[in-house]
Amino acid sequence: MPKCITVDDDVYNLLLALKRPGDSFTKVLRRHVAKPADTCGELLDAMEQMPPPEVDLAVLDRIERERGRRSGGRK
Repeated sequence: MPKCITVDDDVYNLLLALKRPGDSFTKVLRRHVAKPADTCGELLDAMEQMPPPEVDLAVLDRIERERGRRSGGRK
């Protein structure tokens, strides 16, 4: 059964910015708000259900190539 809640304007704008085409505010909240895990087992279960992170492989390659290099300011 749908419920009505009140949020401040800044929170509404944040939720609006997180919406994807076709999303409801319910979907936005489900995607971004999770119930805290009470046990390590619940945490592991939740992590297994999470989608893989979105990673820019080009950035990872650059980081790997530049590992160990220092900036020009320190010697």
